Amino acid sequence: MYETQNGRSAMPNTCVRAAAEGLPAINRRKALAFLTGGIAAAAVTLPAVVANGAPAASTVQDVLSACHAAENRLGTCETREASIAEALGDALFPEWKTPGGVASRWSHVPMTFRTSKALEAEIERRRELIEKSFGGGLMNRPAYERWMGDIEAQGKEGLAWLREREAVIDASGYHDASDQTDEAFTEARAAFQAVMELRCETIEEVRAKAACIIRVYKRLGVTIDGDDLVACMSSLCEED
Repeated sequence: MYETQNGRSAMPNTCVRAAAEGLPAINRRKALAFLTGGIAAAAVTLPAVVANGAPAASTVQDVLSACHAAENRLGTCETREASIAEALGDALFPEWKTPGGVASRWSHVPMTFRTSKALEAEIERRRELIEKSFGGGLMNRPAYERWMGDIEAQGKEGLAWLREREAVIDASGYHDASDQTDEAFTEARAAFQAVMELRCETIEEVRAKAACIIRVYKRLGVTIDGDDLVACMSSLCEED
């Protein structure tokens, strides 16, 4: 459920898309397990509430059904995201390297850029450094023109290469699929938290809640002893 078909998944995008940056993704499965408080929270039978403090679903079955629906939606979204990522292959993680060596205007060791935005920022930074050196008398006019010309020419080449590949990713629908998966993950996490907070009034409700938790945690790859979980939860049930 929480791992994509190609074994990768991503937490919500903030400032920069993880896929475009080529950063290692954070596993949604682990995030779901820890952010909901883990199995220990299953024994807490406090009344469930939503974010605004209003009562949650009117019945246990409503809450369990909502969790199942959220799981299914997340699975559908992750399948679509994984399918697009698989089709893109290595194109999903573009990398452009600057010229290296002693004569490089960038660094002796080639620098790697994964987004045009990051490269643009570095080009601007180097322009400012060159201007500062020239203005401070540390660089003569011919040297200034050589350095500035190389940075501009090489940077232009890198920007064109990265933007071309970013356009392919944009056209694939990957970003939209990733955003939808992030939204579905947030909903699934909230729905599962509601299950964890359910107050059980009967042994049937305890068993239904336990079955839901076991199902979710199996999808997380966590092994649970069902009998032990039911015993733990039923010990807090108000019914003898």
